[in-house]
Amino acid sequence: MISRRSLIGGVPAAALAGALALPRLSGVAQAQVQAGSDNWMVDRYGQYLHQDWSDKVTSDEQLRREYAEEATRLADIAPDLVTYDKYGGLRKLGRYDATGYFRLQQVDGRWWFVTPDGHLFFLKAVDAFSADEWGYGTWHKNPDGTPRDLFAELPDPERFAPCYSEGDKGYIVSFLKANLMRKYGDDYLPKWRDISRKRMIDWGFNAQGKWHRDTEVVMPYIAQAPTPTDVIRVLWGIDPFDPDFSAKLDRTFDLRPYRTDPWLIGYFFENERGWNRDVVAGVVQRDSALPAKNAFVRYLAEAYDDDLDRVNELLGTDADSFPALADTRISIARVPDKDIKAFITLASKTYFRAVRNAIQKQDPHHLFLGASLVPTWRTSPEWNVGGRDYLDAISFDWYSTSVQYLQQYEGYGKPILNLEFAFMYPDRGLTSHNPSVTATSQADRGEKYRAFVEAQARSRAFVGFAWFVYYDQAVTRKPGATETFNVGLTNQQDQPYHDMTDIMRQVNRGIEAVHLQAPPA
Repeated sequence: MISRRSLIGGVPAAALAGALALPRLSGVAQAQVQAGSDNWMVDRYGQYLHQDWSDKVTSDEQLRREYAEEATRLADIAPDLVTYDKYGGLRKLGRYDATGYFRLQQVDGRWWFVTPDGHLFFLKAVDAFSADEWGYGTWHKNPDGTPRDLFAELPDPERFAPCYSEGDKGYIVSFLKANLMRKYGDDYLPKWRDISRKRMIDWGFNAQGKWHRDTEVVMPYIAQAPTPTDVIRVLWGIDPFDPDFSAKLDRTFDLRPYRTDPWLIGYFFENERGWNRDVVAGVVQRDSALPAKNAFVRYLAEAYDDDLDRVNELLGTDADSFPALADTRISIARVPDKDIKAFITLASKTYFRAVRNAIQKQDPHHLFLGASLVPTWRTSPEWNVGGRDYLDAISFDWYSTSVQYLQQYEGYGKPILNLEFAFMYPDRGLTSHNPSVTATSQADRGEKYRAFVEAQARSRAFVGFAWFVYYDQAVTRKPGATETFNVGLTNQQDQPYHDMTDIMRQVNRGIEAVHLQAPPA
C-alpha cells in the first residue's frame, strides 16, 4: 500500500472533517481537479481523487478482470461439511440436544450456541451483508435538492437507475452498486452472491449479523424485531411503563414468517438505546401524563413505605399527595443515586419482559439477544442487566481494543455477544471512528482483529461477534451522517482488503480452540 503523504494547498480539507491526514495530489489527480471543480472529491468509481495507489480502479475492464481472477481463485471453495455441520457447528466438540433451532448452553462452564443439528457454534458474523444496505450510499444532492459538488462523474441515471433512491435520508446514490453492475453485469446479484458467499467461507465467517442482509445467501443470521413508531420516548429511551407498550409491539412485530426458519439465530430489539441518569432526569421533570413519571412516584411510595413527608423532604417538594407529586417537577439532583439505579433496574425489567413476551407470542422458537447496547453510552449497568431474566444473551456494540467490559458482565450468568466492532485505517480519503480503533495499515487492522477477537473468546461468557461491516462507507459521507469510515472487509470497488482478511481467516478458523481455553465458571 502506498503511504500517505502530506497535504498541500488546493485539497478540500473541510470536506473531510475528522480525517487524521490527507495525502498530496498525484499528478493524474491534480490534472483531473484542474480540469474540473476544486471541490471534486471522488472519481467515477467513488474513489478518492487526491491519491493514487497500486490497484486503484481505472476502467470497467479492470473490474471484470479482477472478478475473473477471484472467481478462479475461489472456484473450489465450498462449506467444509466434514469439520462443520451445515450451520457451522464444530463436529469434533460433540453432539448435544438438537431442537431444530439455535439455542444456548453452558458446556464445562463455557457458553456456546448450539446449532439446530446439535453441534457447538461460535458466532463469527458480518453485519450489513448486502449491496442494498442504505448506509453504503451517499447523498448526491443536499436535503434541499441542490447538487453536491463533490463528484467528478455520477453514475449514469438511466443505465444505473437501481443505484439511485430517494427517501427520508434524502437523495442517495450508491457507487458500490454501480461498481457491482460494472463488474458482474447489470444482472449482478447471482454472481455477487456466489462470490460473496465464497468469500465468507474462505475468510472463516459463519453468519450474517445485524442490519440489511441478503436473504438468498443461506447462512445463519440475526434479525431485528422492529420498533413501533408510536412508542413514547424520553430522550432516546422508550417508556416501557406505557400501558399500550405491549399492544404496540404486538401490532408492529411480524415475526411469524421467521418462526420455523432453522437458519435464524435470534432477534435483537432497538439498537444502542437504553436508560441512564439523563433519561431519569427527563422523566422526573415531566408530569403525570407520562406513564414513566407515574411509575417513578409509585416506586418512591413503595421504597419509602408510603411516607409522603419523608419523600417530600428528600426531594425538596411540598406535594400533598403522591398523585400530586406525579404532577410536580423534580430535580434529579435531589434523587438519591440508589433510587435512580433501582428505578432504571425496574424500567429495564419492564421493557425486556414486554419485548420478550411479544416475540414469543409470534415466535416461540428463536432467541432474544437483547438490545445491542454500547456499555458506556446512552445506557447504564442497571439497564444492561436489570432485565437479564428475560434475555437469552446480552448483546453489546463495543468498538475498542479493550475487553474489560466483559469482566463487568460475565458474572451475571448470561452469554455475551459483541454485535458491532471494527478497526479502521484512515487512508484513501476514508476516516476512523476513534483513536482506540485506528490502525496503521490494512495488515494492522487484521492484527488488531486477532488480538481483540481472541481476547474476547477467552471469556467463558463470550459466544461470538459480528464485524461492522462488509463494505466501506462512501468517501463522500454516509447518508444522514458525517461517517466516512474504513470499516469494510472490502472497499466500495469490491476489492477485498487481503492483507486484513488473510489474518482474519487464521483467527476465525481457530477461534473455537481459543474459547476452549477460557477458564470454566
